[in-house]
Amino acid sequence: MENKIEKDVMNCSFCKEQIEKEVVFCSNCGHPENGTDKERAQFFAKRAMEKSKNIDAGEKIKSARNTLFVLCGIMIVYGFIYYYSTKSILDLGVNFFVALIYLALAFWSEKKPFIALLSGLLLYLTLIIISAIIDPTSIVKGILWKFLIISYIGKGLYSAFDLQKVKTVNPNL
Repeated sequence: MENKIEKDVMNCSFCKEQIEKEVVFCSNCGHPENGTDKERAQFFAKRAMEKSKNIDAGEKIKSARNTLFVLCGIMIVYGFIYYYSTKSILDLGVNFFVALIYLALAFWSEKKPFIALLSGLLLYLTLIIISAIIDPTSIVKGILWKFLIISYIGKGLYSAFDLQKVKTVNPNL
């Protein structure tokens, strides 16, 4: 009986997972082990397209990560400028604290890009809202920069979401 079980099982030539010899598609990676040449070509073409998409997503995530680093720097510079004009150590501390959060999120985005970028975007939007409550004219001030920052983080967030979705479906990529 054991010889029959051993003979009915083989390893997938793509992911090396054990599959039954009669199975057309590997249940782990989807490789058409016993499929037609057309099915194999479609499998590899689809994987190549997914890898290409992941490279593009990686570039957008990197751009969003860099935006978080830039926001960290802006908060530090703005904190010093504001401190020298108001001599408020509290404002300087708050700006440094927010800069530290952006720095931590930027580094964290290496491991968990979606959650880190979403947190960075929410923090940025929260700061804009708080600033607008304190000074309603601040909504219009620097509107182009605000739009650019939100769009870079948004593109990275979208790409991180796509990448997370692809890796959930196919962890071998």
